[in-house]
Amino acid sequence: MKHLRLSPLRRWLAVATAPLIAFTCVPLVARADRDAPRPSRPVLKRTGPVAPSAPAAAPSRSRRLLFEENLGQHAGPVRYKMFGGSVFLTDRAEACMLVEAGREPLWRPTGKAAENPRWKTLPASRPVYRALRMQPVERETGRPVPPAASEGLTRSPIALSYCKGDRSQWRSRVPLYREVVYHQVYPGIGLVYYPKDERLTYDFRVAPGADPSAIRLHFEGADRLALDSEGNLQCLVGQQTVVMQKPTLYQEVAGERRIVPGRFALTGNDVAFEVGAYDRNLALVIDPVLPFYSTYFGGNQDEEAVGVAVGRIYNRNALTAGTVFSSQDTIPVFIAGTTHSTSFPVPVGSGPNANNPITVPDVDIFVARFEFRADGTVPTNIPDVGPARRFAPWDAFTNGGEPDFTYDDRGAERGLAAVVIYGGSGDDVCTGVSINASQNAVEDVGGVYWRPATGPVLVGYTTSTNFPTGRLGLGSGSATTFQSTFGGGFTDAFAMLLPFCLDLSANNITSTPTSPLAYSTYLGGSGNDLAWACTAQQGMGTGALRFALGGETDGNLPTGSASGSPFDSTYGGGDADGFLAHFDPTQNTSAAQRRYITYFGGNGYDTVTGISYFVTGPRIGVTGVTGSDPETSFIDSGSNPITSTVSGGTRNGSFDAFVAMFNGNTGPSREFSMYLGGDNDDWGMGIRARRRVVSGSGRYVVHVAGLTDSTTTGFGVPSSGQLSKANKGGIDAFVTQIRWDESLSGLRTVQYFGYLGTTGDDEAYALATSEQPGPGNSIVYVGGISEGTAAFTPVGIGSGLPNFANDLLYPASGSTIPVSRGFLARISAVNEGGTNLPATLQNLVNVGGRTFATGAQPIQRVLSIASYLPVAGVLFFTGSTNANNVLPTTSDIPPAPYDVFQNTRANNTSDRKDAYLGSVRLTP
Repeated sequence: MKHLRLSPLRRWLAVATAPLIAFTCVPLVARADRDAPRPSRPVLKRTGPVAPSAPAAAPSRSRRLLFEENLGQHAGPVRYKMFGGSVFLTDRAEACMLVEAGREPLWRPTGKAAENPRWKTLPASRPVYRALRMQPVERETGRPVPPAASEGLTRSPIALSYCKGDRSQWRSRVPLYREVVYHQVYPGIGLVYYPKDERLTYDFRVAPGADPSAIRLHFEGADRLALDSEGNLQCLVGQQTVVMQKPTLYQEVAGERRIVPGRFALTGNDVAFEVGAYDRNLALVIDPVLPFYSTYFGGNQDEEAVGVAVGRIYNRNALTAGTVFSSQDTIPVFIAGTTHSTSFPVPVGSGPNANNPITVPDVDIFVARFEFRADGTVPTNIPDVGPARRFAPWDAFTNGGEPDFTYDDRGAERGLAAVVIYGGSGDDVCTGVSINASQNAVEDVGGVYWRPATGPVLVGYTTSTNFPTGRLGLGSGSATTFQSTFGGGFTDAFAMLLPFCLDLSANNITSTPTSPLAYSTYLGGSGNDLAWACTAQQGMGTGALRFALGGETDGNLPTGSASGSPFDSTYGGGDADGFLAHFDPTQNTSAAQRRYITYFGGNGYDTVTGISYFVTGPRIGVTGVTGSDPETSFIDSGSNPITSTVSGGTRNGSFDAFVAMFNGNTGPSREFSMYLGGDNDDWGMGIRARRRVVSGSGRYVVHVAGLTDSTTTGFGVPSSGQLSKANKGGIDAFVTQIRWDESLSGLRTVQYFGYLGTTGDDEAYALATSEQPGPGNSIVYVGGISEGTAAFTPVGIGSGLPNFANDLLYPASGSTIPVSRGFLARISAVNEGGTNLPATLQNLVNVGGRTFATGAQPIQRVLSIASYLPVAGVLFFTGSTNANNVLPTTSDIPPAPYDVFQNTRANNTSDRKDAYLGSVRLTP
């Protein structure tokens, strides 16, 4: 994605691809005819003394491809695993690579529930693998070499933790290294795995006098090996061909690299190295390249980032509790989603067992924290960009040099500071994330520095019966949680609050309490239960850790209230009812933690897909979709609806969106509810609600965004254009603003309802506002997916600078319009009185890349956006893409302004999606 600063549009992409936890290194795979004739081998030229080549160049060491040490989070034979990848290194220096052989579907509901558009934003299948093992073996016997001593070199500051299943299996501060060295694999010969030019490679390092002919590699799991005309090794695994590049052999002489002739020598499934003449008094390096990439923050499977949340700006070097939120220099940004967790295929098989398909055991949640400088640091190659306009990713090894720093949790690598993998033995799918951006809880870390204590709230659904639940560092009672056991059916909803550090096993917190602040609970009955959205209470003091969530259930949910009655404790029928739940994890009993859980639905399919929290009351607004008829415990003429051409107490289409507002910490009351939609189907996805007191009475302003195929004429927007009164064809995104006064003498109206779209299908999944106080109201931001041959025409742009482009499609100079794109829009603030209508489209950009793997169907999505409130127009956004690139690199012309953690998709030979994180400033 190009970095943009356009007048009048000023925007930037601060981090464009966030390795959302499975930046799996994947095989360079090509379809091959297994019966193709084997090419002849190239002739190995024997030469005399070799002349020096170019001076030895330092290897291109990736800072993105890392190896995680096995502390017990993986099976016993594993010493190291590629971080987020599907390559395992064992105690015998073996590299076990998982090659995808197929897919199997993940669970989906049936009936009307399966039509929820949110399902297209989540992974639909899991991979089935075959294992390809590259095993060093003894030349004479063919047996695997004995276990070899190994060590990781150059540790990364990224904090990685695993919280999977039983607490005894959790692992904290898992070391990440840039390379792995095995000593004495053969006499005088070591083996080093490391990244070079963004690929995983390995060197056999032959000491002076050692014999390179001792090296032999056995490829278990390959159906056949072959050498191509260039000397590359082809490993045929099922219908895929894994290509290993021919080796480079060299010696270092007086600072110069002298090339030594050499090649692969193939016998069946065994590979050796034929080596030409070289100086045996000097060390020799044999350097093939494994066919595994890791250049994005994502992997060879579908990684979906579904949520982004911006925390409170803080001081990352605070030495006292009182300075954590003063001298602020760091913006914490959390992203969350879903990843496939690969496991080492044990027991290590041989013969036909090695070819058995291996199914990825489960789908897990990932959460990552990125940190950006808020102190005005900007790159020098970007002209006219002042401190308020750009934020660079932190890249800090805080306690010493790169090889020997002391780990203290404050490091970040090109923005990435911490990652946690969370889940049980089943499938755990994250659907939403939120954070209290006003919280003031802090913790003392090892007596060295202070940091924020509370992190994001996450929700989703799980099939795991051992999903980690519990409570840490909260309340004065026992470590209880609302629901610690799986309720039944195929899925339960879950909700959890994570600590700021993302490490639930952290033992370096010395303030009171001495454990991270964390909470996790199931929410489910005997049927299928899913959570789609969550919102954290904003503010400090009492209730600062409360949160709410919404979703759907097909019955038997544990409804109730800590005091009073829930709004509706009776299931309405149909395929599912929506639900709304409010929790306070600081309470000491499960009954008190459940402030309330209520159904919200009727006789058809209903679900809550968007939710908004307002502290006073507290008041919680929800949106979603309904196919139900009017009734008193849901929506009807008595629920204070606003009647207009797109709203009221009766449903207009087969499915309508809805809006409802609830009031109360416990025993909630419904203030109003109404259907929202035109003559066809409408789905509410995002909502932002605010309330202020005017002349002693409350006034709500509610914004809702979603998707619709209705053709009912809109209002309060221009008559033509990309945001207008008319549907442009197919499915359009919609945006609306509602004012609802509590006083009967006040105004209750839909102030505008507009269609945002092209001639294709355009769907809004994300909504944010500038959250401005007062009657002037808030700017509205919308993000989503646009599909079809015609992209949005960018709005609010002008002549650019050399480092920028007129859109967020990369490369900027390209003319290709991918048939799937993300989009971001800024819509003008409309005041409470509506005197400055119509609402206008101030900025609009497409998001994504223009190039894809051969034959891949483009898939690019913006699924979540979050406002950076201190600077108007600044958004962080996340989603998924299978574009090869969405951001220029530092070697491009013009170069990228920042060296981010990953700027290229992990596997540009497949159509698997990676997650990304980006930031932009939209200014009219």
